[in-house]
Amino acid sequence: MNEFDRNNPELFKLGIFYYNPKDPNLIVKKRSGLGWTFNFAHSVSIWVLVLILIIIIISSIVDFGFLNLKW
Repeated sequence: MNEFDRNNPELFKLGIFYYNPKDPNLIVKKRSGLGWTFNFAHSVSIWVLVLILIIIIISSIVDFGFLNLKW
């Protein structure tokens, strides 16, 4: 297996997180099934994940009325 073989189990942490510092791609195809996943060795992927979580948390707070914001 080469260093970019996405079927290589050594490139997956906990079996689900693709982590390959030698792969410059931020988003790669999943090794099984349909869809895409992040290359968590890429520094931008952590920031994108944090941004997604912040959006979810803020939308939950606003949606449940914890801040009592009026639009």
